[in-house]
Amino acid sequence: MKGAVGELDMLISIVIPVHNEEQSLRQLVFEINEVINVVNYKIEVLIVNDASTDKSVLILDELKNEYVFLVVINMTERGGQTGCYQEAFREARGKYIIRMDGDLQDDPQDLFKFFSLIEKDVDMIMGLRHLRCHKKILKITSILYDALALFLFDSPLHTNTGSFVAIKAEYIKNVKFKKNDHRYLPLIAMRRGASVIKEEIVNHRSRLHGKSKYDSYMKVILGIQEVLRVFVRLKLGYYDIKKTNKGVKL
Repeated sequence: MKGAVGELDMLISIVIPVHNEEQSLRQLVFEINEVINVVNYKIEVLIVNDASTDKSVLILDELKNEYVFLVVINMTERGGQTGCYQEAFREARGKYIIRMDGDLQDDPQDLFKFFSLIEKDVDMIMGLRHLRCHKKILKITSILYDALALFLFDSPLHTNTGSFVAIKAEYIKNVKFKKNDHRYLPLIAMRRGASVIKEEIVNHRSRLHGKSKYDSYMKVILGIQEVLRVFVRLKLGYYDIKKTNKGVKL
């Protein structure tokens, strides 16, 4: 069994949703294991299989028997990334939750940058992708979204769209998320009290296998409406710790 750790002073939950990523899974877990094996933290990795139709479930079953830090959650129906995070957050035991993608574009070596700031007890660490390996339309979408986040939410972040982010669990657990709320976890965390925030430049690798699950143009068309709905929910306190899931239906 690989990835075993001793008595440690911190527990981190890394949460990774995947859908039809059979070609990436072994490399992903191997690279994470290389990181975990050289640090002195207690870490669990929760991979949520979002009803994959390829061999992902079989590969994950093999991997969880090989790596002791690995927890596999198999969704019987598609839940999208938000559904995956909702399920994983219920089981995550860490003081911090680190969310990352399962397509190898987020570099596990950058976890070291998060760990050093977690030691300083910050509330949230946002990964800033140094070189975004995305199509031009997605880059434009990200710029527009960040402009809206600054205008509507007065966000202090340079970007609000990164997938690689670490947040204290207390700020994002016990929330009933709406569709696509995974895109707004930093904003939700800040609304719920996260105030000590740091940013780190992270590597953004090109996708080696498969293709993006998103329709870029639909993301642009529907994105503004979605952001406005999130803005209303934030302003009405839907995500607030004392008001969460109590009478606010949007």
